[in-house]
Amino acid sequence: MIYVVELPEQRAPSAWFSFDEDDLARKLLLLQSDGVERIVYWNEAEAVAAFEGGDPLIAGKDGWYARRALYGQLVALEVLADDC
Repeated sequence: MIYVVELPEQRAPSAWFSFDEDDLARKLLLLQSDGVERIVYWNEAEAVAAFEGGDPLIAGKDGWYARRALYGQLVALEVLADDC
């Protein structure tokens, strides 16, 4: 799985996944003109590390909502348990 965190300026961050690089390319092609910043985590290990504070782009107080969105996606895909 590939995990994506979106950081729009006008609304709360969100997260979604793609099955593989081809799926990611299709989804990004559809979204290319929306101007939203996206952070891509290429596997579970990268995504979990980012959630745990390993990515300075979403670390700290300012990144709480982005980490929470990523956490929700990781729980939905049963990568993490819903007990954090």
